[in-house]
Amino acid sequence: MSHWRKYGIHKGLFLWPSLWLILAWSIFLLEEGAGIPLRKFGIVPGDVHSWYGPITFPWLHSDVNHIVSNTISLFFVGALIRYSFPKIFDRVWFISLIAPGILLWFIGRPNVHIGASAWLYAMVAFVFFSGVLRLHIKLLAQSLLMVFLYGSFAWGVLPHDPTISYEGHWSGAIVGVMIAVYYRKLEPIESLRNEERVEEEEVLWDDWKHPFERELDHEKISPASGTPSPRPQGPQFRYEDGSSPDELA
Repeated sequence: MSHWRKYGIHKGLFLWPSLWLILAWSIFLLEEGAGIPLRKFGIVPGDVHSWYGPITFPWLHSDVNHIVSNTISLFFVGALIRYSFPKIFDRVWFISLIAPGILLWFIGRPNVHIGASAWLYAMVAFVFFSGVLRLHIKLLAQSLLMVFLYGSFAWGVLPHDPTISYEGHWSGAIVGVMIAVYYRKLEPIESLRNEERVEEEEVLWDDWKHPFERELDHEKISPASGTPSPRPQGPQFRYEDGSSPDELA
């Protein structure tokens, strides 16, 4: 796999997303198999006794569908960010994990909020706005990919279902936009960078000349100053008596 490293693809690309997937599923299976009520450790906005909520709530899920959708999406988007922005991946990953829960603690309804949806919203928003803010061709392709895969997330920020924490989705989206704005000047990996544009003044005029004109440039059309022009070689005109105009001159 070493020959893929020049494209930014390596074994560590999926390390953190894989660890997240394993840990989230281990907690879920422990709760379901052992019957340990871990969901009570979710975040309760405004409750000082729920100070640990921003750290614990992303690891807790209500059912199989909930954890499957979150883990698959986070694995994919996490690997995409790890590939595109390896220098700041750890910061984006950590901020997207913690910051949405802190914001949710202030703006959420006084219910128990669980799930990694806020985390996912932050990372999806980061990928989308990273391309939009830069007007970067290759990152804009990733932005369009986010729209194609997660365009329905726009409905998730609306209070259409009382069982869904739309405040958590809002919190994640806001954090993702803020991260994208903060790191907007950071270039992605080499394989994703825009090709350098040739400046107009650097274009050689010879490239725009007619081929005939380029050939004339290499010929000695005019001799040095003060020297007579060489006469053309070849047969000269002569009169009937054998004389030529040059001899008469």
